[in-house]
Amino acid sequence: MPERGTESTFELTTLQRLDALQYQHVFGMDIERPHDEVVLRDVLHDFLSDRYKDLPPAAIEQAVRLFSKPEGVDTLHRNLAFHQMLTRGLELKVEFPDGRVEHRHVYAVDWDEPHKNDIRAINQFPIHGQNDRRPDVIIFVNGLPLVVFELKNPYDEKPTVEDAFNQVQHYTYEIPQLFDYNALVVISDGITTLHGVWTAGREWYSPWKSIDGFEIEPNTTGSMKTLIEGLFPKDRLLAYVRDFIVFETVNDKVTKKAARYHQFFAVRLAAEKVLETYNRVIRDRGSDPVSKPDRRIGVIWHTTGSGKSLSMVFLVGLLRRLPELDNPLFLLEVDRNDLDNQLSDQFIAARQLVGDVKQAQSVDNLRDLLQTQGGGVILTTIEKFGLKERENTHPILNTRPNVILIADEAHRSQYGFTEGYARYLADAVPNAMRLGFTGTPISMSGADTVEVFGDVIHTYDILQSQKDHATVPIYYEPRQIRLQLTKEDLDALLARIIQGRKPEEVSRNISRWAALSAAARADDRLKDLAADLLEHYLNRSATLKGKAMIVCMERLNCVRVYEALTALPGCPEVKIVMTGNLSEDPPEWSQKGYLTTKSQRESIKERMIDPDDPLKIVVVCDMWLTGTDIPCLHTLYVDKPMEGHNMIQAISRVNRVFSDKPHGLIVDYIGIGDSLREATSQYTNSGGKGEPAPDVETEGKKIFNQALQDARACLPSGRDYGGWRGMSDIDMEDLYALVYGFLATEDTRRDDFIQAEAVLSSAFLLVKHLDDCRQLADEIIFYQRVRKQILKTTSGRRTVDLDRAVQDLVDDNIHTEGVVDIFKVAGIDKPDISILDDAFLQTFKDHPLENLRVRLLERLMADEIYRRQKNNLTRAKSFRQQLEKTLLDYHNRLIDAKEVIEQMIAIRRAWEADDQRAQELGLTPEEIAFYDAVAGNFMTIYDQVFLRDLVHEVVQTLKRNLKVDWTEPSREEIRAGVRSAVKTVLRKKKVREEDLEPFLGSVMVQAQALYAEWPLGQN
Repeated sequence: MPERGTESTFELTTLQRLDALQYQHVFGMDIERPHDEVVLRDVLHDFLSDRYKDLPPAAIEQAVRLFSKPEGVDTLHRNLAFHQMLTRGLELKVEFPDGRVEHRHVYAVDWDEPHKNDIRAINQFPIHGQNDRRPDVIIFVNGLPLVVFELKNPYDEKPTVEDAFNQVQHYTYEIPQLFDYNALVVISDGITTLHGVWTAGREWYSPWKSIDGFEIEPNTTGSMKTLIEGLFPKDRLLAYVRDFIVFETVNDKVTKKAARYHQFFAVRLAAEKVLETYNRVIRDRGSDPVSKPDRRIGVIWHTTGSGKSLSMVFLVGLLRRLPELDNPLFLLEVDRNDLDNQLSDQFIAARQLVGDVKQAQSVDNLRDLLQTQGGGVILTTIEKFGLKERENTHPILNTRPNVILIADEAHRSQYGFTEGYARYLADAVPNAMRLGFTGTPISMSGADTVEVFGDVIHTYDILQSQKDHATVPIYYEPRQIRLQLTKEDLDALLARIIQGRKPEEVSRNISRWAALSAAARADDRLKDLAADLLEHYLNRSATLKGKAMIVCMERLNCVRVYEALTALPGCPEVKIVMTGNLSEDPPEWSQKGYLTTKSQRESIKERMIDPDDPLKIVVVCDMWLTGTDIPCLHTLYVDKPMEGHNMIQAISRVNRVFSDKPHGLIVDYIGIGDSLREATSQYTNSGGKGEPAPDVETEGKKIFNQALQDARACLPSGRDYGGWRGMSDIDMEDLYALVYGFLATEDTRRDDFIQAEAVLSSAFLLVKHLDDCRQLADEIIFYQRVRKQILKTTSGRRTVDLDRAVQDLVDDNIHTEGVVDIFKVAGIDKPDISILDDAFLQTFKDHPLENLRVRLLERLMADEIYRRQKNNLTRAKSFRQQLEKTLLDYHNRLIDAKEVIEQMIAIRRAWEADDQRAQELGLTPEEIAFYDAVAGNFMTIYDQVFLRDLVHEVVQTLKRNLKVDWTEPSREEIRAGVRSAVKTVLRKKKVREEDLEPFLGSVMVQAQALYAEWPLGQN
């Protein structure tokens, strides 16, 4: 029995956990076998002989030989060949003693009855290779080594999960034969437990955070208990190996991928729902030919960037092999070409798992593809369900009940069954079952989502994905440029330009000339923007390897930004990604390569994906804002107003995991702050947790300040570590010697400092552009130099964060000339903004904002006047007036984040008061709204308890009777039904006859205000 508190203790505890799941424990040193072989051939032979008792010995020997020796030019290709043999089985030509010859399919695993497999947990299994190694634990299934555990002592402060990962990397070179068969790797130091595939980088190893798929472990790094109980029950492990590992092949490059826990549970739940739905459809059709069985499967809501496309691959791979579905046809439908191409690329790369994949190229091609009685995967955009000329209805293309429609990003394009593409799709495949995937909350809050797709099957939100490191956080930084008109008589100047033009032509174009996009591409603005953007990117990329994307309003803006940027010295390689309109675009756009073909865009994408390629920045308008994954993309520069779903999709381009990228950053040059807050509100109201993009100046500073305190706490107090520039050489050298000596005397103190410095340097990336943080740069540099001294004298020692984004050097001089601090422009000395954050509101709670109130009122009045006049005074409005209005709107983007502060505080106070009052009355927040609507007129007649009970029942009645679009004029019969139901309740509760209509009127007004978009945002 080993001493408690050692690595051996952790190893044996892990074996005990596996033993509780009926794994057979064997000590590896007791197994007699050639040590250069890793397959237990005798165990595999016994399994095959027992399962295929009628096969002659020669056939069994042949099967053992084939399973034990996968072919391939290298370890990865042998691993691919073995995985295909393992999951698909082998076709053997069997010669029987009586002369018969048969072709038999043989599996090395009994997938259907897991308990019939020989599953062993073997520790300290000696393997001879370039070096002799003994992995801690290996899981053998029928003699095949499928899982490797590498464990580090949780009771020792030195070895970490990083060391375990590093050791596995050594194994792949020293004992590569083990990885010909390996499906999964587990690494753990007792505190952090991760799983991944042996080919993956450290960033792709992830925790397993749930045992049942619903309750999530609060520990951010995962525990061995949750991993083993959540993944290693025999049936789950075999299901994972069979259905949740894929080898993607693109241009002969093979990439092995495996599911994270949220994908595993979501896909299995969805598969269960598919079978339930299919069985119900078949049953209901059989019992009543006239009936229309419910074909809704449900919705999977996984935040953008967390692997929805791969989840679809796993789901299709699992479903296509289920005999109950009788060779289903999968129709994957999106509403954008870029999403269609991305999904098509994903499925084609994974065709070894999903089978035959076809992408519809046109309306006719889609119709041809759908007229099949076979299975397979068809990918299409929804507009390909359009009608052809002289068609009034869409033809029925496939009536099979086992057509499974999977909608990616289930938006409003899926709705409207009265007319439009959704109607035509339903006509084309009338018996298709419907499943929705979405990554953004606006999709979830669409009025008909449940009606079209069914209930939510599984949710994986921003907060959880960031905790699991499935995505990286996104931060928000506003940087804008003030504009002003320099010419007074603009109308006179315009008159000269348009002389001789037809009045209707001028009237038609004047608004376009004065639009925000035109103001945004003004020469002076673009010069300032380009200079600031380039300085920002070079400063950021000096310490964070990666690339950037610039989003512009129009294609002309893309060209102007590109030209302004590339004219600057020191600008890296930049490309524009956009399509062209050859009948309108200037010929030089083609000559200069601004207009790109599909193949050219694919080439640009490949270059952007390669972190070492010299192409560093792309400029886009609409393309690549959805459906494009560039993991090394770390900064999105936004010069285009965006809202809701489109904005969440766009900013999610920078949330992909890459190496040790600590975060993505949104740099806002046009003022999307309010829209971002609104999108966050929609997200949280829909049930999601986490913020799409918390502000740098709130969250980043919080992290940085804490890291700074932690680093300072590791060193002797009372010293000015940031003042070394003003010291003499001797004083500076003595300071370094003092600190080094202090840290070198105690390992724990030294390790604490190294860890604190790693976090501090990473956090500094977020905030080094801020005035109050930039002045601390010298202190950060000092700590980094101390770290170098420590590592120099501790030979072979590795830091906690091996490949962190922060490089060893931080620029000593950080220049900020030309940066526009929009908060200071609006009169705030210390900017501190966060989306929907209480701290943000409290920051300005006591600030005198009378001047801002006046400016807000002026803006509201101007907007209202403009709104009322625009229909009949557009021709009369001067060009200067329109330009002034445009610039007013532009500048309001700079200040509205502060103007609304007091209103938000007042609203929040009112909310809190309402919540308190609702709690005291025993009402929900929505019920209190109805209570207030009637209490003002009837409190003197009916007491509080009566009104409370009445309102509670009225609200429940309303919800039972409301329908989609019930406030539309065409739905009068629905409203009448609602009124009747409410009136019944009022009479039942003994409301006086003379009060019925006033009561009813108050209730209906409130209902229309609160539930106008029913069931928007309702649970």
